[in-house]
Amino acid sequence: MKKRFKILSCLFALVLTGAVFAGCQPQEPSGGDGGDEINLADFPLYDEEYETMSYSQDDYEEKMSQPYWLGNVIYNELTLPIQYENGQAYANLLYAPLKVVSVMDQTLGVTYTEGVDYTVDTENGRIVIPEDSSIPLLNEKVITGTTKEEIQAAVPDGFEYTEGMPDNHTLYTIWGSDMGWYAYTESALFYGRYLSVTYAYDVRDLPDGIFSEYDATVLNTLRRKLQNKEDISMVVLGDSISEGSSSTGDNLNVEPYTPCYANQLAAEIERAYGVNVTLTNSAKGGTVSEWPLTGEGTAALNNAKTAVPDLCVIAYGMNDSTSGVSAIRYRDNIENLIMEIKAASPDCNFILVNSFPCNPLYEREPGIFDEYLAQLQDIVADDGSDGSMVVVDMQKVGNYFLEKKNYCEISSSNVNHPNDFMHRVYAMNLMQVIYNYKG
Repeated sequence: MKKRFKILSCLFALVLTGAVFAGCQPQEPSGGDGGDEINLADFPLYDEEYETMSYSQDDYEEKMSQPYWLGNVIYNELTLPIQYENGQAYANLLYAPLKVVSVMDQTLGVTYTEGVDYTVDTENGRIVIPEDSSIPLLNEKVITGTTKEEIQAAVPDGFEYTEGMPDNHTLYTIWGSDMGWYAYTESALFYGRYLSVTYAYDVRDLPDGIFSEYDATVLNTLRRKLQNKEDISMVVLGDSISEGSSSTGDNLNVEPYTPCYANQLAAEIERAYGVNVTLTNSAKGGTVSEWPLTGEGTAALNNAKTAVPDLCVIAYGMNDSTSGVSAIRYRDNIENLIMEIKAASPDCNFILVNSFPCNPLYEREPGIFDEYLAQLQDIVADDGSDGSMVVVDMQKVGNYFLEKKNYCEISSSNVNHPNDFMHRVYAMNLMQVIYNYKG
């Protein structure tokens, strides 16, 4: 019986008898283990017809930047099919699938066939790849090589090793030390082998306390304008992540041309509120939090100030963490940026972003992102007590994903740049503090 009919029949029975009949629990989505009850009001994006749903590009584009954790279907999660030494070949999913709707390649142009190209291992949350599948696999040694030579030997044909920066679609290099070695690339070595998997899962599998939450007491000036259907100005200050590195649409320029998180965020605000957003992206790759305050970076800051923003996203930390920027210096830089923006736009609201994680083998100072987060939270407590600021912690989200995935499955550079899916999650997590999807 379809879920919606089950709910209706329960409500009808309650009206007639005032009693709760066994099996009639509209709070609890089907497909679960019968454990904790779920209030569907907490999941406004829940699809009651998931068992019969089919993939729709239009649906995906509409939901691309909506927080997937407010529903039970995840669209085009990126995962990497790996050939392991024990002979197994599979790709890990974040959640155990109740129904796999589609499995496509990274471009969304090739659709694979269940039972031919893959099978679904629900118990382990995997897409299993049989021997005769047309899905290309990546040798495990590219992910877990213990020496540079071992990784080089496992890299498939079509990619060229360089001692320099791998700055095109065919080059890769290998970094590391005795602690471990890893490939660094902007090529299709990783993103060219991703699978895009759309599937339904049990919302009981979602974690607590990982994603940001809507809070009606913050960002009120911004939200008031949006609710009044006023167009807004949005500014982004940050490093290569915010500039759009590794996004297929705003950096790599390959299919499926997914926008970077800043462009997605602007588009989702427009969709949700029915307004126009003027985006000024002053982010610059390779920069630290001090960059807009000195030298050539002041031009980027001046552009941000000229935009007179209603919303300013400040997202530094990745390069600060590898450049020896102390937590106290980091705080000073962020506070100075806020002060500069406020001088041009006194009513501006701010989202301060703690960066998603770098490759653990690339990490220079363990725990520094936690220190940066603490400083951002203190800034909000001290300078944003009027509700004009909020912190979004992408470090926590990235580390949660790494419990199930290899780092190259959230970063196609395998060092510090989010892939398409992670750019989407950035946009989702920021949008969660701006818009109340629960109504």
